[in-house]
Amino acid sequence: MGTAPEAARERRLELIIFLVFLAVRGLFMVLTANLGLDLDRDNARYDQQSDAILQGNFDLETRFFITAPFYSFTQAFFKLVFGGYWTLAIGAVQLALCALSGVYLRRLALLLFDQRVAWVATAVYAVFPLTLLWVGTKAQDMPFQLALIFALHALILAVRKDELRSTATAAVLFAITFLTKSHILLFAPFIPLYWWMNASTTSYRKAAHLTLFVSISLASTLPFGLYNLQRHGMYVLSSTGHGGHFLTGHNEDVYRFIVDPPQLGSPEHRRIFNMDYAVMHEIADTLLTLDHKGKQDLYLAKGLEWCRANPDKLVELSLYDLYYFLLPGLNPHHYGFLNWLAMFALSFPLYLFAYAGIGLALRENFRPHSWILGLLLAMVAFSVVFYVQNRFRTITLEPYYIIYGSFAALRSAQRLGLQRRWPVLADPVKA
Repeated sequence: MGTAPEAARERRLELIIFLVFLAVRGLFMVLTANLGLDLDRDNARYDQQSDAILQGNFDLETRFFITAPFYSFTQAFFKLVFGGYWTLAIGAVQLALCALSGVYLRRLALLLFDQRVAWVATAVYAVFPLTLLWVGTKAQDMPFQLALIFALHALILAVRKDELRSTATAAVLFAITFLTKSHILLFAPFIPLYWWMNASTTSYRKAAHLTLFVSISLASTLPFGLYNLQRHGMYVLSSTGHGGHFLTGHNEDVYRFIVDPPQLGSPEHRRIFNMDYAVMHEIADTLLTLDHKGKQDLYLAKGLEWCRANPDKLVELSLYDLYYFLLPGLNPHHYGFLNWLAMFALSFPLYLFAYAGIGLALRENFRPHSWILGLLLAMVAFSVVFYVQNRFRTITLEPYYIIYGSFAALRSAQRLGLQRRWPVLADPVKA
């Protein structure tokens, strides 16, 4: 534990980081206010669902899935409390949390590496364009990224502290994360493995921590889960969509969209982009007769039917999904050339260093860095088993790519002998 002067200095540094992040993100929002950056087509859905909640309708069912509840209910709360000023209020809170995320990303980097990696990662995260683009959106994406940063910091800290209070905090933050965006539940099985490998305590204490973590996580699902059990005949942990997401990623139109896409801007491209799939017209009448569980089962059955009928296309589609997941930036077939080039140029160095940094960290000290492998594999599974969605990758992985990319960049600088020019690089980077 540091001395009182060291603690005071650290608090001052974190206040400066918070204010810098607040200024950068606030300035970005002001400068782009008139550009109409509508990055997320889901904005309207959350607006409609939050209005319905205020009218007593808690059913978040949509065409393909039931929406994860946290953001819709949060937006409803802001509308209830702030009325016509709710957008300003929720925007201000989101901006403050975005600034706080800079503090916690640095804390997370300090848990994993050292001060130099933490400072480089914090500086990059402060101005990284693909994060800034989401700061002002009124949808799940930015809140999810923030919640995951807070949850992962709390998780790694709890494993090291061996305090039940810290474990409870980590569980609450992880629950908020998966109740905001449920694909992160694919990462959940890796948490016990990480805990068991890294906690310096007895097996009994490890089991106690994990029991508390799982109990709090499951308890958080009870209100929404029981509501949907009564309403739709199925218990919902956060959202549904195992069938809807699977069919969205496995049908003839999506295969063409990924493997041999129609010309950008053409009617056919717009049709598939808007998820107006031919298979949905085939089953439209049957869907009218089914409850939500029946719809999910039918979606899954139709997706599996396509897979069985097209094994070669399934392999090809899966490989393309993996390729586009690993490829930095945007899919070049679905965005204008200049947009693609700009995002690729911004992302390529980060991804190159990040993949190198993850590999290097795992090779040198596997256990404390095994969580990033779990998170990466969870996102690979989502992108290949369901469908590739690069904004999910952006909000889920890129803050940690920044940390591991910073580690690799500093290690490369040392190996190139740059410490002779910049002595600050001379000390070894902790792995």
